[in-house]
Amino acid sequence: MDCEEGPSRPKRQRKQLFSIMHDSDIEEVLFSDNSEDDYQPGDEESASESEGEEHPLDIELRSPARQLVSPTAQDQDLQPNSPSVSDTQGQAQLNQPSAVGSTAEWTTTGEMREIYFTKSNEFYGEIAGANPIDYFIFFFTEDFLTMICTETNAQAQRLISRHNQEVSSRRSRDFARISGWKQVTVCELKIFLGLLFHMGTIPLSRLQDYWKKDRLFSIPIFGKQMSRNRFLLILRCLHFTSEEESEDPMFKVRSVIDYFNNKMTECYYPAAQLSLDESMVLWRGRLSFRQFIKNKRHKYGIKLYMLTEPDGLVLKFRVYAGGKDTDVSGKGHAEKVVMELLQGKLNNGHELYMDNFYNSFGLAKKLLDHNTYCTGTLRKDLKENPQEIRKKNIKKGENISMFREGVHVGVWKDKRVVTYITTQYKDRMVPVQNKRGQVTQKPEAISKYNDYMSGVDMQDQLLAYYPCERKTLRWYLKLAIHTFQLLFLNSMKMYNKYSGQRKMSLYDYRMNVINALLPENVPGNRPSNTQTHKIKKATETTSNGRLKRKTCRQCTKNKKRTDSPWYCDTCPDKPGLCVECFENYHSELPL
Repeated sequence: MDCEEGPSRPKRQRKQLFSIMHDSDIEEVLFSDNSEDDYQPGDEESASESEGEEHPLDIELRSPARQLVSPTAQDQDLQPNSPSVSDTQGQAQLNQPSAVGSTAEWTTTGEMREIYFTKSNEFYGEIAGANPIDYFIFFFTEDFLTMICTETNAQAQRLISRHNQEVSSRRSRDFARISGWKQVTVCELKIFLGLLFHMGTIPLSRLQDYWKKDRLFSIPIFGKQMSRNRFLLILRCLHFTSEEESEDPMFKVRSVIDYFNNKMTECYYPAAQLSLDESMVLWRGRLSFRQFIKNKRHKYGIKLYMLTEPDGLVLKFRVYAGGKDTDVSGKGHAEKVVMELLQGKLNNGHELYMDNFYNSFGLAKKLLDHNTYCTGTLRKDLKENPQEIRKKNIKKGENISMFREGVHVGVWKDKRVVTYITTQYKDRMVPVQNKRGQVTQKPEAISKYNDYMSGVDMQDQLLAYYPCERKTLRWYLKLAIHTFQLLFLNSMKMYNKYSGQRKMSLYDYRMNVINALLPENVPGNRPSNTQTHKIKKATETTSNGRLKRKTCRQCTKNKKRTDSPWYCDTCPDKPGLCVECFENYHSELPL
Protein backbone atom coordinates (compact mmCIF):
# COMPACT_ATOMS: atom_id res chain seq x y z
CA MET A 1 0.00 0.00 0.00
CA ASP A 2 1.32 3.45 -0.90
CA CYS A 3 -0.86 5.27 1.58
CA GLU A 4 0.72 6.36 4.85
CA GLU A 5 -0.35 4.57 7.99
CA GLY A 6 -2.29 6.67 10.46
CA PRO A 7 -1.49 6.99 14.17
CA SER A 8 -2.50 4.26 16.53
CA ARG A 9 -5.70 4.68 18.52
CA PRO A 10 -4.04 5.58 21.88
CA LYS A 11 -2.06 8.40 20.28
CA ARG A 12 -5.13 9.63 18.41
CA GLN A 13 -7.17 9.57 21.58
CA ARG A 14 -4.57 11.47 23.62
CA LYS A 15 -4.24 14.11 20.94
CA GLN A 16 -8.00 14.53 20.84
CA LEU A 17 -8.26 14.84 24.62
CA PHE A 18 -5.61 17.51 24.74
CA SER A 19 -7.31 19.53 22.06
CA ILE A 20 -10.59 19.47 23.95
CA MET A 21 -9.10 21.04 27.14
CA HIS A 22 -9.25 24.72 26.22
CA ASP A 23 -8.51 27.67 28.54
CA SER A 24 -12.19 28.08 29.23
CA ASP A 25 -12.42 24.44 30.34
CA ILE A 26 -9.50 24.80 32.79
CA GLU A 27 -10.99 28.06 34.14
CA GLU A 28 -14.28 26.28 34.71
CA VAL A 29 -12.49 23.53 36.70
CA LEU A 30 -10.64 26.08 38.87
CA PHE A 31 -13.50 28.41 39.72
CA SER A 32 -16.62 26.27 39.45
CA ASP A 33 -19.04 26.38 42.43
CA ASN A 34 -20.73 23.12 41.47
CA SER A 35 -20.44 20.25 43.91
CA GLU A 36 -19.80 17.91 41.01
CA ASP A 37 -16.08 18.54 40.65
CA ASP A 38 -15.25 15.51 38.50
CA TYR A 39 -15.24 17.24 35.17
CA GLN A 40 -14.96 14.82 32.25
CA PRO A 41 -13.80 16.63 29.14
CA GLY A 42 -15.25 15.31 25.92
CA ASP A 43 -18.42 13.48 26.94
CA GLU A 44 -18.49 11.90 23.54
CA GLU A 45 -15.23 10.11 24.38
CA SER A 46 -16.15 8.99 27.90
CA ALA A 47 -18.05 6.03 26.48
CA SER A 48 -14.76 4.42 25.56
CA GLU A 49 -13.68 4.43 29.25
CA SER A 50 -15.07 2.32 32.07
CA GLU A 51 -17.80 3.97 34.14
CA GLY A 52 -16.52 6.00 37.15
CA GLU A 53 -12.84 5.76 36.08
CA GLU A 54 -10.75 8.80 35.19
CA HIS A 55 -8.31 8.95 32.33
CA PRO A 56 -4.66 9.36 33.50
CA LEU A 57 -4.21 12.51 31.47
CA ASP A 58 -7.12 14.17 33.22
CA ILE A 59 -5.41 13.64 36.58
CA GLU A 60 -2.15 15.15 35.33
CA LEU A 61 -3.94 18.23 34.02
CA ARG A 62 -6.02 18.87 37.13
CA SER A 63 -3.52 18.14 39.92
CA PRO A 64 -1.17 21.13 39.51
CA ALA A 65 -4.01 23.57 39.14
CA ARG A 66 -5.77 22.24 42.22
CA GLN A 67 -2.54 22.49 44.24
CA LEU A 68 -1.96 26.11 43.26
CA VAL A 69 -5.44 27.20 44.38
CA SER A 70 -5.67 25.24 47.62
CA PRO A 71 -8.22 27.33 49.53
CA THR A 72 -7.18 29.01 52.75
CA ALA A 73 -9.41 29.14 55.80
CA GLN A 74 -10.79 32.51 54.67
CA ASP A 75 -11.57 31.22 51.18
CA GLN A 76 -13.43 28.24 52.55
CA ASP A 77 -16.01 30.54 54.10
CA LEU A 78 -16.60 32.07 50.70
CA GLN A 79 -16.68 28.66 49.01
CA PRO A 80 -18.90 26.35 51.04
CA ASN A 81 -19.15 23.92 48.14
CA SER A 82 -15.36 23.42 47.75
CA PRO A 83 -14.23 20.05 46.35
CA SER A 84 -14.42 17.24 48.87
CA VAL A 85 -11.51 14.84 49.48
CA SER A 86 -10.92 12.03 51.87
CA ASP A 87 -9.77 12.98 55.38
CA THR A 88 -6.18 11.67 55.16
CA GLN A 89 -5.46 12.44 51.51
CA GLY A 90 -7.05 15.87 51.61
CA GLN A 91 -5.18 16.93 54.74
CA ALA A 92 -1.85 15.87 53.21
CA GLN A 93 -2.53 17.98 50.12
CA LEU A 94 -3.43 21.05 52.17
CA ASN A 95 -0.37 20.78 54.40
CA GLN A 96 2.02 20.40 51.46
CA PRO A 97 4.05 23.66 50.95
CA SER A 98 3.17 25.46 47.78
CA ALA A 99 5.70 26.19 45.07
CA VAL A 100 5.35 29.94 45.61
CA GLY A 101 5.76 30.17 49.38
CA SER A 102 8.31 27.34 49.88
CA THR A 103 11.17 28.02 52.30
CA ALA A 104 13.53 26.43 49.76
CA GLU A 105 13.15 29.45 47.47
CA TRP A 106 14.80 32.87 47.73
CA THR A 107 12.43 35.68 48.70
CA THR A 108 12.77 39.44 49.08
CA THR A 109 11.68 39.36 52.73
CA GLY A 110 12.57 37.08 55.58
CA GLU A 111 13.08 36.79 59.31
CA MET A 112 16.46 36.30 60.96
CA ARG A 113 16.83 33.73 63.71
CA GLU A 114 17.63 35.07 67.18
CA ILE A 115 20.47 33.29 69.01
CA TYR A 116 21.90 34.19 72.42
CA PHE A 117 25.52 33.85 73.54
CA THR A 118 25.39 31.28 76.36
CA LYS A 119 29.04 31.41 77.53
CA SER A 120 31.13 34.04 79.27
CA ASN A 121 34.52 35.47 78.37
CA GLU A 122 36.86 34.02 81.03
CA PHE A 123 40.52 33.31 81.78
CA TYR A 124 40.94 30.07 83.70
CA GLY A 125 44.68 30.27 84.36
CA GLU A 126 46.16 30.56 87.84
CA ILE A 127 49.23 32.82 87.87
CA ALA A 128 51.35 33.33 90.96
CA GLY A 129 52.33 36.96 90.31
CA ALA A 130 51.20 39.94 88.30
CA ASN A 131 54.46 40.63 86.43
CA PRO A 132 54.98 40.14 82.69
CA ILE A 133 57.46 37.29 83.29
CA ASP A 134 54.79 35.43 85.31
CA TYR A 135 52.42 35.45 82.34
CA PHE A 136 55.25 34.42 80.03
CA ILE A 137 56.13 31.45 82.26
CA PHE A 138 52.44 30.48 82.36
CA PHE A 139 52.50 29.92 78.59
CA PHE A 140 56.07 28.57 78.42
CA THR A 141 55.61 25.99 81.15
CA GLU A 142 58.37 23.92 82.72
CA ASP A 143 57.00 20.73 81.15
CA PHE A 144 56.96 22.29 77.70
CA LEU A 145 60.55 23.53 77.98
CA THR A 146 61.67 20.18 79.42
CA MET A 147 60.19 18.39 76.39
CA ILE A 148 62.13 20.68 74.07
CA CYS A 149 65.36 20.09 76.00
CA THR A 150 64.89 16.30 75.91
CA GLU A 151 64.23 16.19 72.17
CA THR A 152 67.04 18.66 71.43
CA ASN A 153 69.58 16.59 73.38
CA ALA A 154 68.40 13.44 71.60
CA GLN A 155 68.78 15.15 68.23
CA ALA A 156 72.31 16.22 69.17
CA GLN A 157 73.24 12.62 69.93
CA ARG A 158 71.88 11.54 66.55
CA LEU A 159 74.01 14.19 64.84
CA ILE A 160 77.10 13.06 66.77
CA SER A 161 76.52 9.46 65.69
CA ARG A 162 76.10 10.60 62.11
CA HIS A 163 79.33 12.61 62.37
CA ASN A 164 81.24 9.60 63.63
CA GLN A 165 80.14 7.61 60.60
CA GLU A 166 81.20 10.27 58.11
CA VAL A 167 84.12 9.45 55.86
CA SER A 168 84.44 12.65 53.91
CA SER A 169 86.86 15.10 55.53
CA ARG A 170 84.76 18.01 54.32
CA ARG A 171 81.66 16.71 56.02
CA SER A 172 83.63 15.90 59.17
CA ARG A 173 84.91 19.45 59.36
CA ASP A 174 81.37 20.82 59.00
CA PHE A 175 80.17 18.74 61.96
CA ALA A 176 83.27 19.12 64.13
CA ARG A 177 81.65 21.48 66.62
CA ILE A 178 78.91 19.01 67.48
CA SER A 179 81.45 16.65 69.05
CA GLY A 180 81.79 19.06 71.99
CA TRP A 181 78.04 19.07 72.72
CA LYS A 182 76.85 19.54 76.28
CA GLN A 183 73.33 18.74 77.44
CA VAL A 184 71.05 21.76 77.21
CA THR A 185 69.03 22.53 80.36
CA VAL A 186 65.79 24.43 80.94
CA CYS A 187 67.73 27.35 82.43
CA GLU A 188 69.96 27.56 79.36
CA LEU A 189 66.97 27.19 77.03
CA LYS A 190 65.35 30.25 78.66
CA ILE A 191 68.52 32.23 77.94
CA PHE A 192 68.43 30.95 74.36
CA LEU A 193 64.80 32.11 73.99
CA GLY A 194 65.63 35.47 75.53
CA LEU A 195 68.42 36.05 73.00
CA LEU A 196 66.21 34.81 70.18
CA PHE A 197 63.41 37.25 71.07
CA HIS A 198 65.94 40.07 71.55
CA MET A 199 67.12 39.55 67.97
CA GLY A 200 63.67 40.76 66.93
CA THR A 201 64.26 43.97 68.88
CA ILE A 202 67.71 44.56 67.30
CA PRO A 203 67.52 43.26 63.72
CA LEU A 204 70.86 42.47 62.07
CA SER A 205 71.52 40.81 58.74
CA ARG A 206 73.50 37.81 60.05
CA LEU A 207 73.49 35.86 63.26
CA GLN A 208 77.25 36.24 63.67
CA ASP A 209 76.90 40.02 63.81
CA TYR A 210 75.39 39.87 67.29
CA TRP A 211 78.68 38.56 68.73
CA LYS A 212 81.08 40.86 66.87
CA LYS A 213 83.39 43.10 68.90
CA ASP A 214 83.69 45.68 66.16
CA ARG A 215 82.59 49.13 67.26
CA LEU A 216 79.90 49.13 64.58
CA PHE A 217 78.28 45.98 65.92
CA SER A 218 79.25 45.69 69.59
CA ILE A 219 76.26 44.37 71.61
CA PRO A 220 77.84 42.94 74.80
CA ILE A 221 74.68 41.27 76.12
CA PHE A 222 74.90 38.42 73.58
CA GLY A 223 78.50 37.47 74.33
CA LYS A 224 77.95 37.68 78.09
CA GLN A 225 74.91 35.43 78.08
CA MET A 226 76.01 32.75 75.61
CA SER A 227 78.81 32.16 73.14
CA ARG A 228 78.10 32.34 69.47
CA ASN A 229 78.99 28.70 68.81
CA ARG A 230 76.81 27.48 71.65
CA PHE A 231 73.83 29.49 70.36
CA LEU A 232 74.30 28.15 66.84
CA LEU A 233 74.63 24.59 68.13
CA ILE A 234 71.37 24.82 70.07
CA LEU A 235 69.66 26.35 67.07
CA ARG A 236 71.04 23.55 64.88
CA CYS A 237 69.88 20.79 67.23
CA LEU A 238 66.55 22.34 68.26
CA HIS A 239 64.02 19.53 67.85
CA PHE A 240 60.53 18.57 69.01
CA THR A 241 60.04 14.87 68.30
CA SER A 242 61.96 11.61 68.14
CA GLU A 243 59.86 10.18 65.30
CA GLU A 244 61.74 9.54 62.10
CA GLU A 245 58.78 8.89 59.79
CA SER A 246 55.03 9.47 60.02
CA GLU A 247 51.98 9.81 57.80
CA ASP A 248 51.32 13.17 59.42
CA PRO A 249 53.16 15.82 57.33
CA MET A 250 53.39 18.02 60.44
CA PHE A 251 54.88 15.37 62.73
CA LYS A 252 58.17 17.25 63.24
CA VAL A 253 56.37 20.22 64.75
CA ARG A 254 53.07 18.61 65.79
CA SER A 255 53.91 18.67 69.51
CA VAL A 256 54.41 22.46 69.45
CA ILE A 257 51.20 23.11 67.48
CA ASP A 258 49.13 20.85 69.73
CA TYR A 259 50.62 22.45 72.82
CA PHE A 260 49.57 25.91 71.64
CA ASN A 261 46.01 24.85 70.75
CA ASN A 262 45.50 22.83 73.94
CA LYS A 263 46.94 25.57 76.13
CA MET A 264 44.59 28.19 74.74
CA THR A 265 41.59 25.87 75.02
CA GLU A 266 42.36 25.03 78.65
CA CYS A 267 43.07 28.54 79.94
CA TYR A 268 40.70 30.82 78.04
CA TYR A 269 37.21 31.07 76.57
CA PRO A 270 36.67 33.90 74.07
CA ALA A 271 33.94 36.49 73.75
CA ALA A 272 31.05 36.17 71.30
CA GLN A 273 32.79 37.72 68.28
CA LEU A 274 35.31 35.52 66.40
CA SER A 275 37.13 35.94 63.12
CA LEU A 276 38.64 33.28 60.87
CA ASP A 277 41.23 33.96 58.21
CA GLU A 278 44.54 32.69 56.87
CA SER A 279 48.05 33.87 57.76
CA MET A 280 51.43 33.19 56.16
CA VAL A 281 54.85 32.19 57.51
CA LEU A 282 57.50 33.30 55.04
CA TRP A 283 59.19 30.37 53.27
CA ARG A 284 60.70 30.55 49.80
CA GLY A 285 62.45 27.18 49.81
CA ARG A 286 61.21 23.94 48.36
CA LEU A 287 58.16 22.59 50.11
CA SER A 288 55.33 20.48 48.74
CA PHE A 289 52.63 22.54 50.47
CA ARG A 290 54.09 26.01 49.97
CA GLN A 291 51.36 28.50 49.08
CA PHE A 292 51.02 31.83 47.30
CA ILE A 293 48.58 34.51 48.49
CA LYS A 294 49.05 37.80 46.68
CA ASN A 295 47.36 40.07 49.24
CA LYS A 296 49.45 38.92 52.21
CA ARG A 297 52.61 40.59 53.52
CA HIS A 298 54.51 37.35 52.85
CA LYS A 299 53.17 36.14 49.52
CA TYR A 300 55.03 32.82 49.54
CA GLY A 301 55.14 30.53 52.51
CA ILE A 302 53.32 28.15 54.83
CA LYS A 303 49.62 28.91 55.14
CA LEU A 304 47.97 28.89 58.56
CA TYR A 305 44.20 28.87 59.14
CA MET A 306 43.63 30.94 62.27
CA LEU A 307 40.70 31.46 64.62
CA THR A 308 41.17 34.73 66.48
CA GLU A 309 39.43 37.40 68.47
CA PRO A 310 39.03 40.82 66.80
CA ASP A 311 41.92 42.28 68.86
CA GLY A 312 44.43 39.76 67.48
CA LEU A 313 44.42 37.09 70.21
CA VAL A 314 45.01 33.75 68.47
CA LEU A 315 42.72 31.00 69.80
CA LYS A 316 43.57 28.13 67.49
CA PHE A 317 45.39 27.54 64.24
CA ARG A 318 45.94 24.79 61.73
CA VAL A 319 48.72 24.40 59.16
CA TYR A 320 47.66 23.73 55.59
CA ALA A 321 49.59 20.70 54.34
CA GLY A 322 48.07 20.32 50.87
CA GLY A 323 46.73 17.00 49.67
CA LYS A 324 48.70 15.12 52.33
CA ASP A 325 46.36 16.48 54.99
CA THR A 326 43.61 13.90 54.57
CA ASP A 327 41.42 15.28 57.38
CA VAL A 328 40.41 18.43 55.52
CA SER A 329 41.52 17.85 51.93
CA GLY A 330 39.20 17.24 49.01
CA LYS A 331 35.73 18.57 48.31
CA GLY A 332 34.40 20.99 50.90
CA HIS A 333 37.89 21.86 52.14
CA ALA A 334 36.98 25.32 53.45
CA GLU A 335 33.91 24.02 55.30
CA LYS A 336 35.96 21.25 56.94
CA VAL A 337 38.55 23.76 58.14
CA VAL A 338 35.87 26.00 59.65
CA MET A 339 34.14 23.17 61.48
CA GLU A 340 37.41 21.84 62.88
CA LEU A 341 38.60 25.22 64.18
CA LEU A 342 35.19 25.74 65.83
CA GLN A 343 35.25 22.46 67.73
CA GLY A 344 34.23 23.14 71.32
CA LYS A 345 32.68 26.50 70.40
CA LEU A 346 29.59 25.46 68.45
CA ASN A 347 26.06 25.71 69.91
CA ASN A 348 27.15 28.60 72.15
CA GLY A 349 25.86 31.56 70.12
CA HIS A 350 29.15 32.84 68.68
CA GLU A 351 29.32 35.37 65.84
CA LEU A 352 31.84 34.21 63.24
CA TYR A 353 33.26 36.59 60.62
CA MET A 354 34.92 35.16 57.50
CA ASP A 355 35.84 36.26 53.99
CA ASN A 356 34.64 34.85 50.68
CA PHE A 357 37.16 31.97 50.70
CA TYR A 358 35.05 30.19 53.31
CA ASN A 359 31.50 31.56 53.07
CA SER A 360 28.71 29.78 51.23
CA PHE A 361 25.00 29.21 51.71
CA GLY A 362 25.57 25.60 52.77
CA LEU A 363 28.12 26.54 55.44
CA ALA A 364 25.97 29.39 56.73
CA LYS A 365 22.98 27.06 57.08
CA LYS A 366 25.12 24.40 58.79
CA LEU A 367 26.49 26.89 61.31
CA LEU A 368 23.01 28.24 61.93
CA ASP A 369 21.84 24.73 62.76
CA HIS A 370 24.63 24.70 65.39
CA ASN A 371 23.43 28.01 66.89
CA THR A 372 26.34 29.97 65.42
CA TYR A 373 26.05 33.14 63.36
CA CYS A 374 28.29 33.84 60.39
CA THR A 375 28.84 37.06 58.46
CA GLY A 376 31.20 38.01 55.67
CA THR A 377 31.81 38.58 52.00
CA LEU A 378 30.63 36.05 49.44
CA ARG A 379 31.77 34.93 46.02
CA LYS A 380 29.10 36.02 43.56
CA ASP A 381 29.40 32.99 41.27
CA LEU A 382 28.51 30.26 43.77
CA LYS A 383 25.85 27.81 42.62
CA GLU A 384 23.49 28.30 45.57
CA ASN A 385 23.45 32.10 45.34
CA PRO A 386 20.13 33.70 44.29
CA GLN A 387 20.11 34.36 40.56
CA GLU A 388 18.11 37.57 40.95
CA ILE A 389 20.97 39.50 42.58
CA ARG A 390 23.57 38.19 40.14
CA LYS A 391 21.86 39.52 37.03
CA LYS A 392 20.56 42.85 38.26
CA ASN A 393 22.60 46.02 37.81
CA ILE A 394 22.55 48.35 40.81
CA LYS A 395 23.56 51.96 41.32
CA LYS A 396 26.04 53.30 43.84
CA GLY A 397 24.67 53.15 47.38
CA GLU A 398 21.90 50.73 46.42
CA ASN A 399 21.43 47.44 48.26
CA ILE A 400 19.46 44.34 47.22
CA SER A 401 18.78 41.50 49.65
CA MET A 402 17.35 38.02 49.34
CA PHE A 403 16.39 35.59 52.14
CA ARG A 404 16.15 31.84 52.44
CA GLU A 405 15.86 29.63 55.53
CA GLY A 406 17.29 32.28 57.85
CA VAL A 407 20.18 33.17 55.52
CA HIS A 408 20.47 36.70 54.15
CA VAL A 409 22.44 37.29 50.93
CA GLY A 410 22.84 40.83 49.71
CA VAL A 411 24.56 42.92 47.05
CA TRP A 412 25.65 46.46 47.82
CA LYS A 413 27.55 48.87 45.61
CA ASP A 414 30.02 51.40 46.93
CA LYS A 415 33.09 51.96 44.77
CA ARG A 416 32.52 48.44 43.50
CA VAL A 417 29.91 45.73 43.94
CA VAL A 418 30.19 43.76 47.20
CA THR A 419 28.29 40.51 47.72
CA TYR A 420 27.81 39.52 51.35
CA ILE A 421 26.11 36.83 53.42
CA THR A 422 24.88 36.85 57.01
CA THR A 423 22.64 34.86 59.29
CA GLN A 424 22.52 37.57 61.96
CA TYR A 425 21.78 40.98 60.46
CA LYS A 426 18.65 42.16 58.66
CA ASP A 427 18.34 44.25 55.52
CA ARG A 428 19.14 47.51 57.30
CA MET A 429 21.38 50.45 56.39
CA VAL A 430 23.40 52.12 59.15
CA PRO A 431 25.48 55.35 59.15
CA VAL A 432 29.27 54.83 59.14
CA GLN A 433 31.85 57.59 59.57
CA ASN A 434 35.20 57.27 57.80
CA LYS A 435 38.57 58.74 58.80
CA ARG A 436 37.80 62.03 57.07
CA GLY A 437 34.60 62.49 59.05
CA GLN A 438 32.32 61.70 56.12
CA VAL A 439 29.18 59.73 56.97
CA THR A 440 27.87 57.17 54.51
CA GLN A 441 25.14 54.55 54.66
CA LYS A 442 26.24 50.91 54.60
CA PRO A 443 24.45 47.61 55.18
CA GLU A 444 24.69 46.60 58.83
CA ALA A 445 26.35 43.30 57.89
CA ILE A 446 29.16 45.12 56.04
CA SER A 447 29.67 47.54 58.93
CA LYS A 448 29.98 44.74 61.51
CA TYR A 449 32.23 42.74 59.22
CA ASN A 450 34.65 45.68 59.01
CA ASP A 451 34.61 46.04 62.80
CA TYR A 452 35.29 42.42 63.75
CA MET A 453 37.17 40.83 60.84
CA SER A 454 40.64 42.27 61.52
CA GLY A 455 41.85 39.72 64.09
CA VAL A 456 44.36 37.87 61.89
CA ASP A 457 45.59 41.08 60.28
CA MET A 458 46.11 42.54 63.75
CA GLN A 459 48.32 39.67 64.92
CA ASP A 460 50.25 39.79 61.63
CA GLN A 461 50.90 43.47 62.23
CA LEU A 462 52.08 42.95 65.82
CA LEU A 463 54.43 40.11 64.84
CA ALA A 464 55.87 42.22 62.01
CA TYR A 465 57.21 44.81 64.47
CA TYR A 466 59.78 42.47 66.07
CA PRO A 467 60.31 39.39 63.83
CA CYS A 468 62.85 36.92 65.19
CA GLU A 469 62.62 34.13 62.60
CA ARG A 470 65.98 33.40 61.04
CA LYS A 471 66.89 31.90 57.68
CA THR A 472 67.13 28.15 58.03
CA LEU A 473 67.12 25.02 55.90
CA ARG A 474 64.45 23.43 58.12
CA TRP A 475 60.90 24.64 57.55
CA TYR A 476 59.58 23.05 60.75
CA LEU A 477 62.07 25.05 62.83
CA LYS A 478 60.82 28.30 61.37
CA LEU A 479 57.23 27.26 62.03
CA ALA A 480 58.08 26.35 65.63
CA ILE A 481 59.73 29.74 66.26
CA HIS A 482 56.66 31.41 64.77
CA THR A 483 54.52 29.48 67.28
CA PHE A 484 56.80 30.70 70.10
CA GLN A 485 56.08 34.26 69.00
CA LEU A 486 52.33 33.58 69.00
CA LEU A 487 52.59 32.33 72.59
CA PHE A 488 54.60 35.44 73.49
CA LEU A 489 51.97 37.70 71.89
CA ASN A 490 49.08 35.90 73.64
CA SER A 491 50.82 36.24 77.01
CA MET A 492 50.96 40.01 76.47
CA LYS A 493 47.25 40.10 75.60
CA MET A 494 46.36 38.17 78.76
CA TYR A 495 48.58 40.37 80.93
CA ASN A 496 46.92 43.57 79.71
CA LYS A 497 43.46 42.08 80.18
CA TYR A 498 43.66 40.18 83.47
CA SER A 499 46.73 41.25 85.47
CA GLY A 500 45.06 44.28 87.01
CA GLN A 501 48.19 46.30 86.27
CA ARG A 502 48.62 49.22 83.94
CA LYS A 503 48.50 48.11 80.30
CA MET A 504 51.84 47.84 78.55
CA SER A 505 52.76 48.29 74.91
CA LEU A 506 54.21 45.33 73.06
CA TYR A 507 57.68 46.90 73.15
CA ASP A 508 57.63 47.51 76.90
CA TYR A 509 56.26 44.03 77.58
CA ARG A 510 58.94 42.41 75.43
CA MET A 511 61.73 44.36 77.12
CA ASN A 512 60.44 43.40 80.56
CA VAL A 513 60.27 39.69 79.72
CA ILE A 514 63.62 39.58 77.88
CA ASN A 515 65.33 41.35 80.77
CA ALA A 516 63.95 38.71 83.16
CA LEU A 517 65.01 35.82 80.89
CA LEU A 518 68.62 37.08 80.65
CA PRO A 519 70.20 37.10 84.15
CA GLU A 520 73.00 39.52 84.93
CA ASN A 521 75.31 36.86 86.38
CA VAL A 522 75.55 33.81 84.12
CA PRO A 523 77.46 30.83 85.59
CA GLY A 524 80.53 30.03 83.53
CA ASN A 525 80.15 32.95 81.15
CA ARG A 526 82.75 33.77 78.53
CA PRO A 527 85.07 36.37 80.21
CA SER A 528 86.36 33.84 82.77
CA ASN A 529 87.21 31.47 79.89
CA THR A 530 89.29 34.01 77.98
CA GLN A 531 91.43 34.75 81.01
CA THR A 532 92.95 31.22 80.88
CA HIS A 533 94.49 31.84 77.43
CA LYS A 534 97.85 33.58 77.04
CA ILE A 535 99.23 35.33 74.01
CA LYS A 536 102.89 34.73 73.16
CA LYS A 537 105.32 36.02 70.55
CA ALA A 538 107.27 33.65 68.34
CA THR A 539 111.03 33.30 69.07
CA GLU A 540 112.12 31.12 66.18
CA THR A 541 113.58 32.85 63.14
CA THR A 542 113.82 32.02 59.47
CA SER A 543 117.05 31.68 57.45
CA ASN A 544 117.10 35.41 56.71
CA GLY A 545 116.74 36.26 60.42
CA ARG A 546 113.05 37.23 60.51
CA LEU A 547 110.62 35.90 63.12
CA LYS A 548 108.50 32.98 62.03
CA ARG A 549 104.91 34.02 61.44
CA LYS A 550 101.59 32.17 61.37
CA THR A 551 98.39 32.99 59.53
CA CYS A 552 95.91 34.67 61.86
CA ARG A 553 93.05 32.22 62.50
CA GLN A 554 90.48 34.94 63.15
CA CYS A 555 91.35 36.97 60.06
CA THR A 556 90.99 33.82 57.97
CA LYS A 557 87.40 33.46 59.21
CA ASN A 558 86.74 36.98 57.98
CA LYS A 559 88.24 36.06 54.59
CA LYS A 560 91.36 38.11 55.14
CA ARG A 561 95.01 36.96 54.95
CA THR A 562 97.21 38.25 57.80
CA ASP A 563 100.54 36.82 59.02
CA SER A 564 101.28 37.46 62.68
CA PRO A 565 104.23 36.59 64.97
CA TRP A 566 101.78 36.23 67.87
CA TYR A 567 99.99 33.02 68.81
CA CYS A 568 98.04 31.46 71.72
CA ASP A 569 100.33 29.33 73.83
CA THR A 570 97.41 27.72 75.76
CA CYS A 571 95.40 26.29 72.84
CA PRO A 572 96.51 22.77 71.78
CA ASP A 573 97.17 23.70 68.15
CA LYS A 574 98.78 27.07 69.10
CA PRO A 575 96.90 29.12 66.46
CA GLY A 576 98.41 32.26 65.03
CA LEU A 577 96.50 35.38 66.04
CA CYS A 578 96.73 39.11 65.72
CA VAL A 579 96.78 41.03 68.96
CA GLU A 580 93.46 42.63 67.98
CA CYS A 581 91.89 39.25 67.14
CA PHE A 582 92.99 37.38 70.29
CA GLU A 583 89.95 38.17 72.44
CA ASN A 584 87.42 37.78 69.59
CA TYR A 585 88.78 34.37 68.67
CA HIS A 586 88.51 32.94 72.17
CA SER A 587 85.11 34.46 72.89
CA GLU A 588 83.69 32.39 70.03
CA LEU A 589 85.07 29.05 71.19
CA PRO A 590 82.45 26.51 72.38
CA LEU A 591 81.89 26.05 76.07
